[in-house]
Amino acid sequence: MTSKIYIDKDGNLSGLADDTLDKLHHMGIKNVSRVSNVEFDHSRQCWTATDLNGCVIAEGKVRSEVIEAERRYLNKTIEDAFAAML
Repeated sequence: MTSKIYIDKDGNLSGLADDTLDKLHHMGIKNVSRVSNVEFDHSRQCWTATDLNGCVIAEGKVRSEVIEAERRYLNKTIEDAFAAML
């Protein structure tokens, strides 16, 4: 999946943490915080991605597919937040 980085009017960067952001160390101090969790649900025998409020973002039998769906959801959330600032 392609990394998406958003820049606000003050020059602050936002995006999902991955190797792309790690390569931008020269742009200033990073502030990284967890916004979701991916865990295996033993009772349901599937992977579940949830936000920090416990709302299900994605779920499925294949962890990599759940993570991909989680990243799409979170990127859309960031994109919507930036669009609202315009």
